[in-house]
Amino acid sequence: MKRVNELLDRFVLPWPVRFLTHRFIILATISLLVPLIVFAQHTDFVLAVNSYLNTMGVAVSSVVLLYAMIAEVRDKQIAEMQERRAQEDHTHVVEMHQLVLDNMRFQHEEIQDLKQILAQMRGLTVQRTAPPHGPGVDLRSLHPKGKRRFETDFVQRRMARNVPHKLGDAVAAVTLPPVSGEAAGDS
Repeated sequence: MKRVNELLDRFVLPWPVRFLTHRFIILATISLLVPLIVFAQHTDFVLAVNSYLNTMGVAVSSVVLLYAMIAEVRDKQIAEMQERRAQEDHTHVVEMHQLVLDNMRFQHEEIQDLKQILAQMRGLTVQRTAPPHGPGVDLRSLHPKGKRRFETDFVQRRMARNVPHKLGDAVAAVTLPPVSGEAAGDS
Protein backbone atom coordinates (compact mmCIF):
# COMPACT_ATOMS: atom_id res chain seq x y z
CA MET A 1 0.00 0.00 0.00
CA LYS A 2 2.92 2.31 0.72
CA ARG A 3 4.23 1.90 -2.83
CA VAL A 4 0.75 2.55 -4.27
CA ASN A 5 0.45 5.75 -2.21
CA GLU A 6 3.91 6.87 -3.32
CA LEU A 7 3.01 6.17 -6.96
CA LEU A 8 -0.24 8.10 -6.65
CA ASP A 9 1.39 11.01 -4.81
CA ARG A 10 4.22 11.28 -7.29
CA PHE A 11 2.67 10.55 -10.71
CA VAL A 12 -1.15 10.62 -10.58
CA LEU A 13 -2.47 13.17 -8.08
CA PRO A 14 -0.40 16.15 -9.25
CA TRP A 15 -2.24 16.16 -12.59
CA PRO A 16 -5.78 16.65 -11.25
CA VAL A 17 -4.40 19.27 -8.88
CA ARG A 18 -2.80 21.14 -11.78
CA PHE A 19 -6.03 20.84 -13.75
CA LEU A 20 -8.38 21.82 -10.92
CA THR A 21 -6.27 24.76 -9.76
CA HIS A 22 -5.68 26.28 -13.19
CA ARG A 23 -7.22 29.76 -13.34
CA PHE A 24 -9.02 29.16 -16.66
CA ILE A 25 -10.61 25.95 -15.37
CA ILE A 26 -11.81 27.79 -12.28
CA LEU A 27 -13.25 30.61 -14.38
CA ALA A 28 -14.86 28.14 -16.83
CA THR A 29 -16.42 26.20 -13.95
CA ILE A 30 -17.83 29.35 -12.39
CA SER A 31 -19.09 30.55 -15.77
CA LEU A 32 -21.09 27.30 -16.17
CA LEU A 33 -23.49 28.60 -13.54
CA VAL A 34 -24.90 31.11 -16.03
CA PRO A 35 -25.94 28.49 -18.66
CA LEU A 36 -27.58 26.49 -15.87
CA ILE A 37 -29.89 29.39 -15.22
CA VAL A 38 -30.38 30.40 -18.88
CA PHE A 39 -31.01 26.89 -20.21
CA ALA A 40 -33.04 25.63 -17.29
CA GLN A 41 -35.63 24.14 -19.70
CA HIS A 42 -33.10 21.73 -21.31
CA THR A 43 -32.99 18.95 -18.77
CA ASP A 44 -30.17 16.98 -20.41
CA PHE A 45 -27.88 20.01 -20.51
CA VAL A 46 -28.71 21.00 -16.92
CA LEU A 47 -28.10 17.47 -15.64
CA ALA A 48 -24.78 17.20 -17.51
CA VAL A 49 -23.51 20.56 -16.23
CA ASN A 50 -24.78 19.83 -12.74
CA SER A 51 -22.99 16.45 -12.76
CA TYR A 52 -19.79 18.15 -13.88
CA LEU A 53 -20.09 20.77 -11.13
CA ASN A 54 -20.81 18.11 -8.50
CA THR A 55 -17.84 16.06 -9.65
CA MET A 56 -15.59 19.11 -9.62
CA GLY A 57 -16.81 20.03 -6.15
CA VAL A 58 -16.08 16.56 -4.78
CA ALA A 59 -12.70 16.44 -6.54
CA VAL A 60 -11.66 19.84 -5.25
CA SER A 61 -12.76 19.10 -1.69
CA SER A 62 -10.98 15.72 -1.77
CA VAL A 63 -7.78 17.27 -3.09
CA VAL A 64 -7.95 20.06 -0.51
CA LEU A 65 -8.50 17.51 2.28
CA LEU A 66 -5.65 15.30 1.05
CA TYR A 67 -3.18 18.16 0.82
CA ALA A 68 -4.35 19.54 4.16
CA MET A 69 -3.60 16.13 5.72
CA ILE A 70 -0.21 16.02 4.05
CA ALA A 71 0.56 19.57 5.20
CA GLU A 72 -0.47 18.71 8.76
CA VAL A 73 1.73 15.61 8.80
CA ARG A 74 4.66 17.58 7.37
CA ASP A 75 4.13 20.36 9.90
CA LYS A 76 4.12 17.80 12.69
CA GLN A 77 7.29 16.19 11.34
CA ILE A 78 8.97 19.59 11.07
CA ALA A 79 7.88 20.56 14.58
CA GLU A 80 9.25 17.28 15.97
CA MET A 81 12.54 17.77 14.12
CA GLN A 82 12.82 21.34 15.38
CA GLU A 83 12.02 20.24 18.92
CA ARG A 84 14.64 17.47 18.77
CA ARG A 85 17.15 19.94 17.34
CA ALA A 86 16.37 22.47 20.05
CA GLN A 87 16.78 19.78 22.70
CA GLU A 88 20.12 18.71 21.20
CA ASP A 89 21.27 22.33 21.03
CA HIS A 90 20.20 22.93 24.61
CA THR A 91 22.03 19.82 25.77
CA HIS A 92 25.11 20.96 23.87
CA VAL A 93 24.94 24.43 25.44
CA VAL A 94 24.58 22.87 28.90
CA GLU A 95 27.60 20.64 28.27
CA MET A 96 29.65 23.58 26.94
CA HIS A 97 28.68 25.64 29.97
CA GLN A 98 29.72 22.81 32.24
CA LEU A 99 33.09 22.69 30.45
CA VAL A 100 33.51 26.43 30.98
CA LEU A 101 32.72 26.06 34.68
CA ASP A 102 35.15 23.14 34.97
CA ASN A 103 37.81 25.19 33.21
CA MET A 104 37.20 28.12 35.56
CA ARG A 105 37.57 25.80 38.57
CA PHE A 106 40.79 24.39 37.11
CA GLN A 107 42.15 27.92 36.51
CA HIS A 108 41.17 28.89 40.05
CA GLU A 109 43.09 25.90 41.42
CA GLU A 110 46.11 26.80 39.28
CA ILE A 111 46.04 30.39 40.52
CA GLN A 112 45.78 29.13 44.09
CA ASP A 113 48.77 26.83 43.45
CA LEU A 114 50.76 29.74 41.98
CA LYS A 115 49.89 31.93 44.96
CA GLN A 116 51.06 29.20 47.32
CA ILE A 117 54.35 28.72 45.41
CA LEU A 118 55.03 32.48 45.42
CA ALA A 119 54.16 32.67 49.11
CA GLN A 120 56.52 29.75 49.91
CA MET A 121 59.30 31.48 47.96
CA ARG A 122 58.84 34.56 50.13
CA GLY A 123 58.39 32.59 53.28
CA LEU A 124 54.77 33.56 53.78
CA THR A 125 51.67 31.44 54.32
CA VAL A 126 48.60 31.83 52.16
CA GLN A 127 45.18 30.38 52.73
CA ARG A 128 43.51 28.82 49.73
CA THR A 129 40.18 30.37 48.79
CA ALA A 130 37.17 28.37 47.68
CA PRO A 131 36.14 28.41 44.02
CA PRO A 132 33.67 31.20 43.29
CA HIS A 133 30.87 28.88 42.10
CA GLY A 134 30.78 26.52 45.04
CA PRO A 135 30.79 22.76 44.75
CA GLY A 136 28.99 22.52 41.40
CA VAL A 137 25.89 23.76 39.71
CA ASP A 138 23.35 21.32 38.29
CA LEU A 139 22.75 23.03 34.97
CA ARG A 140 19.88 20.74 33.99
CA SER A 141 17.86 21.98 36.95
CA LEU A 142 18.37 25.57 35.76
CA HIS A 143 16.13 24.95 32.73
CA PRO A 144 12.56 26.25 33.26
CA LYS A 145 11.18 22.72 32.81
CA GLY A 146 13.86 21.25 35.05
CA LYS A 147 15.24 17.76 34.61
CA ARG A 148 12.06 16.64 32.83
CA ARG A 149 13.37 18.50 29.76
CA PHE A 150 16.11 15.91 29.35
CA GLU A 151 13.92 12.80 29.52
CA THR A 152 13.93 10.67 26.36
CA ASP A 153 10.16 10.84 25.71
CA PHE A 154 9.88 14.58 26.44
CA VAL A 155 9.43 15.51 22.76
CA GLN A 156 6.71 12.92 22.14
CA ARG A 157 4.76 13.94 25.24
CA ARG A 158 5.04 17.64 24.37
CA MET A 159 3.98 17.02 20.75
CA ALA A 160 1.02 14.90 21.86
CA ARG A 161 -0.06 17.71 24.18
CA ASN A 162 0.48 20.65 21.82
CA VAL A 163 -0.21 19.37 18.29
CA PRO A 164 -3.91 18.93 17.55
CA HIS A 165 -4.89 15.62 15.97
CA LYS A 166 -7.97 16.73 14.02
CA LEU A 167 -7.87 13.95 11.45
CA GLY A 168 -6.99 11.12 13.78
CA ASP A 169 -5.56 7.96 12.37
CA ALA A 170 -6.10 9.05 8.75
CA VAL A 171 -3.16 11.41 9.10
CA ALA A 172 -0.88 8.59 10.21
CA ALA A 173 -1.83 6.60 7.10
CA VAL A 174 -0.55 9.27 4.72
CA THR A 175 2.87 8.39 3.30
CA LEU A 176 5.25 11.20 2.55
CA PRO A 177 8.65 11.57 0.97
CA PRO A 178 11.31 12.65 3.49
CA VAL A 179 11.38 16.34 4.43
CA SER A 180 14.35 18.16 2.90
CA GLY A 181 17.49 17.68 4.96
CA GLU A 182 16.09 14.59 6.70
CA ALA A 183 17.61 12.23 4.13
CA ALA A 184 21.05 13.74 4.76
CA GLY A 185 20.73 13.01 8.47
CA ASP A 186 19.99 16.58 9.60
CA SER A 187 17.43 16.99 12.28
